[in-house]
Amino acid sequence: MTPAARHLPTAIVGWFFLLWILATGLLIWPEDSINNYLRWLLFIGALWQFYKILTNANQRYFLSPFFVAGIITLVFYSIGPSLYDVLFSEPFSYFKKHANSTNHNHAIGYIGSRAEVLILQFSAFCFFILSSMIRRSTAVKVAQPTTTKNHEYPRALLNLSHILVLFLAALFLMSGWSSFGQAFISSGLGSEAQHALGPLMAIAISSLAYFSARETSALKWAGGLSMIVALLAMIVSGLAAVAVHIFIGATLLFLLRCKIQPKKLLLSLGMTVLIIPAAILITSISRGEVKNASSVSAIAEYAVAKLTSKLIFRQTTSGHCLSGIYKNHRFAESTNPLFFISAIVPRGLWPEKPILSRGSEYAEKYCGQGGATKQKHSESITLLGEPLLNGGILGVVVAQLCIAVFFYIATNLLLSGQPVRIIFVVALLPWLATFEQHFAEYFGNLVKVTIIMLPVSSALLYLLWRHRKVPT
Repeated sequence: MTPAARHLPTAIVGWFFLLWILATGLLIWPEDSINNYLRWLLFIGALWQFYKILTNANQRYFLSPFFVAGIITLVFYSIGPSLYDVLFSEPFSYFKKHANSTNHNHAIGYIGSRAEVLILQFSAFCFFILSSMIRRSTAVKVAQPTTTKNHEYPRALLNLSHILVLFLAALFLMSGWSSFGQAFISSGLGSEAQHALGPLMAIAISSLAYFSARETSALKWAGGLSMIVALLAMIVSGLAAVAVHIFIGATLLFLLRCKIQPKKLLLSLGMTVLIIPAAILITSISRGEVKNASSVSAIAEYAVAKLTSKLIFRQTTSGHCLSGIYKNHRFAESTNPLFFISAIVPRGLWPEKPILSRGSEYAEKYCGQGGATKQKHSESITLLGEPLLNGGILGVVVAQLCIAVFFYIATNLLLSGQPVRIIFVVALLPWLATFEQHFAEYFGNLVKVTIIMLPVSSALLYLLWRHRKVPT
């Protein structure tokens, strides 16, 4: 390695550190002339970081929640909305005919706001810690799985993963499309069982991706087919967002395990990301939302509008809500930055525990959506909204430190090279690295999902341990 190459990771760390300090400074001393440059400077750093991981660093860093959350916040809460702002100064024609301009106005008003800077600060924070971890690990040999047999896992685990994935896919279809399933999930026990289906599917698909990646071409194709069947079953059952997160994480794990060349990996990643718009459109079709479209051009116009709503307006509406909270954070609902701890207390031990799902309340109070509670409509105020409401800037600091601890532990589990640890973290990513959540729910869901996944993880760990104990 040349001296320049040795110092390059240090330059990346310094780049993200300076951008994080700059974003934090803009929150204290607003300077609109610098605002618009911040997102693009951070985007350049993200591309730089991406290239270094792709070519020199351990590629499992792509699965780090630091990287995933950093990309989500940068692309979907800043770069995408800013491009929309440039391309569409007036609402898209479909929205002029079929909807009011509220979402468009929120998108335009959000760009350059303090809320966007606050989110960019979070993105820079994630990339800064990630780059620091990569720099530290360049001189350390990352652990690789050790095996005592020709195969690092019993072949039966691959078959069990297939069976479990397809069985859970059938349960998703039953719960969403059969009268018996709908009646069952409406009960108390059925509702809890339905909540467990997502985490179980996540760890089943992650296991399938991990175990099939090093198999023959036929078994690789079979694994991919089962994953697609499960994805479609979840989407048509109404769980599109979680399904897409699960599928993309598992597919990335599959690609990294295949050890393909950087150029092919880059192409495969680009094709995998296309699953996002495809899932949005499939969901719309399954709900019958395009039945009124009378021509190909009308269907195309609807498709573009739907993608804009999900990929731009969903995030900018959350940003608009966060902007309102930021402007009034001095009048926080409480001064307790550790408000989220109550999320892990079982309701059986605390019957008066406050309801954590407050999306409808937030939609009315901070998003200007009157009647949201009556209509059962909710909005996200992002991971940073509740900490800001409950503890002001100190609440945001405490929340980000907690998130950093979770992400740091998960990244180290990935780098350990242990199969079950890698599978577990990839399965947990949809709940660990998703920004569009309320923080108390985020904290509580992490605990709940971890508990649901632990029995499956323990079983995998035991089977792998027994496999390595068997003499060759």
